Amino acid sequence: VVSQPAIHISEPADWSAVDAALDRLGSYDWLVFSSGNGIDYFFRRLSQRGGDSRLLGGVKLAVIGSETAAKLAEYHLQADLVPESFKAESLAEALSTEADGKRFLLATADRGRPVLEDALRKAGGLVERIAVYSSRDVETADTEVTAALSAGRIDWITATSSATARSLVRLYGDALHRTRLASISPLTSAALRELGHEPSAEASPHTMSGVVAAIVESTVDP
Repeated sequence: VVSQPAIHISEPADWSAVDAALDRLGSYDWLVFSSGNGIDYFFRRLSQRGGDSRLLGGVKLAVIGSETAAKLAEYHLQADLVPESFKAESLAEALSTEADGKRFLLATADRGRPVLEDALRKAGGLVERIAVYSSRDVETADTEVTAALSAGRIDWITATSSATARSLVRLYGDALHRTRLASISPLTSAALRELGHEPSAEASPHTMSGVVAAIVESTVDP
């Protein structure tokens, strides 16, 4: 295994919106996390400001998938809602049934699809979205990875989000046709196809372990 980060994760440039939301945590009906990164940065900032999970009080917790729920459990918290299908549309559908008049705090990256936010507002929810971390494309590919890919020495590349897929194509372009691509979800597969790259495997369930299983199942022994 060789590692090539496609996305750089860091603190947001400005914490003011996050801090304001943390000051009124008890006023929300739902706190929603779309990734494990969001959970880590949220609780890190909460701790830096002298708070802890007791401030959540009666706030319900929703996450987008089982791995995000597992990350939440590391903070000794149990998700109240995990959709059966691990995507924003499914989470939006599950929450929209009781969204009218409820207050939602979405803790996300500073970029991403507004699917959940738009759906909850349409269903009558009062939605506040805060960027608890920053996500940026890696600008330069590792030279050793580039050489190995060009020489055909890399058998699989994993694409673990739509943003990752787009960044990989920008980093490597047509050289990706020299290997096989494993996608974590239909949305990630669609992003790859839009850019001219057909995934050879797609995870089900849409988790990291699902990606590994999809690669194993798709690999043909010589």
